[in-house]
Amino acid sequence: MEKLVSIIIPAYNTEKYIGNCIESVIKQTYHNLEVIIVNDGSEDNTLEIITKARLRDNRIVVINQENNGPSAARNAGLKICRGDYVFFLDSDDWLIPNCIEKLISIEKKKKVDIIFFDYYKNFAGKDIEHFTYKKDFYYRVSKNSALWDMRTITPWGKLYSRKCIEGIYFDEQMKTAEDVDFNFRVYKQVKSAFYVHECLLHYRILEQSAIHGYDSNVESKFAYPIKKIYSYMKTDSLESLSAYYSFAAIAYIVICQNGVVRNNDISYTEKLKQIRSISTEEWVIDLFHNIKKINIPFSRKLIIFSSKIGLYSMMVIAATIRKKLKK
Repeated sequence: MEKLVSIIIPAYNTEKYIGNCIESVIKQTYHNLEVIIVNDGSEDNTLEIITKARLRDNRIVVINQENNGPSAARNAGLKICRGDYVFFLDSDDWLIPNCIEKLISIEKKKKVDIIFFDYYKNFAGKDIEHFTYKKDFYYRVSKNSALWDMRTITPWGKLYSRKCIEGIYFDEQMKTAEDVDFNFRVYKQVKSAFYVHECLLHYRILEQSAIHGYDSNVESKFAYPIKKIYSYMKTDSLESLSAYYSFAAIAYIVICQNGVVRNNDISYTEKLKQIRSISTEEWVIDLFHNIKKINIPFSRKLIIFSSKIGLYSMMVIAATIRKKLKK
């Protein structure tokens, strides 16, 4: 008997994409699937599209709830799923036809807790291959820090063994970084993993993505995740502590760039003043003292080091360059 794979899809106002997402799932070459689609209070035709799909394929389970965010939607799926494996899929993304078959085939051979894989970045209808590492590899978590890599922290792009996520849910209080918190807690249960150097998913990049714009509340959104994650990571292994500081470094950059630099209503001088103020926060000072533990690209690490020595202008320059490169 084939192992059952539960695919959990949170959906909110994605009438333009949800149909394509569902089609890619029900046409998988691996058939023993439980497809849980959680309509999170959509105000468009998302629920209608999901309901029609359910009539066509009895493997689909529909949950309809009030809008409570993606964490609550994923949790609703986790609470009822029956699969031996769990797979999260965003409603605007889609799978290649043999994605699940490929992953199950690898799991049968490797017997691991999590399988990671790569994806195509899809922007304006064009696919670009995205690879995290240069080749397939197997690793035991206690001996390799690759699992804690911030580049593989999203809930999608993985096949989870049910046993390693049993009883673990997304924190619905978090307004950001809920995926980081979820996976960090899962990784503490994981003994082994396998990385597949192959693109098995199309990740759609939407132009209106909020992560690249000004957000006046970004600092308050990160306050709780930073405090919580540090509380359970600080006494762990060197690898997990490095993962925390890598997360904190990215959070610091996002707070400064999205919460200050991209605010077009304040002057350059005021931006530097606000970045300086953020840099005096206790958790940021702790981050500066632990730069050697950070595992992020050199360009970002340079921004952190520059802020540590008071060169806050580097934060503004980096954001400006990044904006120009995206045009």
